[in-house]
Amino acid sequence: MAKATAKQNEKKNNRHCPFCDVEIYELHLPICNACHATIAYCPECNEPLPKNQKTCPKCGAKVKK
Repeated sequence: MAKATAKQNEKKNNRHCPFCDVEIYELHLPICNACHATIAYCPECNEPLPKNQKTCPKCGAKVKK
């Protein structure tokens, strides 16, 4: 398996807007500063969720609407 580059590791550790992929510097902002999309967060792991997601892609927690 190929080694991940430093940039790939950095992106994995930082949170990004699921709509425009811009880094989120403050957690739980309700709106992305770059694209102004409304962001929902997983109640278990606090990761930003893609639009209309019923389960968290990272931890598998069910998402309430």
